[in-house]
Amino acid sequence: MPPALALDSPVVVLEPWSPWPLVFSALVLLAGAVLAIAGREHRWMRDLGYVLVVAGPLSGLAMLGFLSGNWDQGQRRDAMIEIGYEQPRFSGGEGIVGGTLGAIDFTAVRDGAEVSGQLQPLGGDRWAVVEGARSTQE
Repeated sequence: MPPALALDSPVVVLEPWSPWPLVFSALVLLAGAVLAIAGREHRWMRDLGYVLVVAGPLSGLAMLGFLSGNWDQGQRRDAMIEIGYEQPRFSGGEGIVGGTLGAIDFTAVRDGAEVSGQLQPLGGDRWAVVEGARSTQE
């Protein structure tokens, strides 16, 4: 159970990742299907189509994992810097709890001193920054 939020805990808004780059993987898949079907008479075209049919979904999975993680990490870092923290670093936390995101542990420098705490979800895109709170999973 996370500690109660202090009344003066700053609240940050983290914009969710937009999956629009996955459109490129879908286009590769579609192009591969067209080439595989249209290339029945031309082996090179058919083989290229098969490669693209496999590469499209694989690239989509890779982008889903890497781009969303990088986006989330950047959003957290930028939000913490905006409210006065320097060199924020994030670790572990609680993961997914009860179908929703759990708190995320952080360490940062504030006013020259290293502080630690958690980003605690408030619902939607809003997160409370609570210093001194740590995950019980350590």
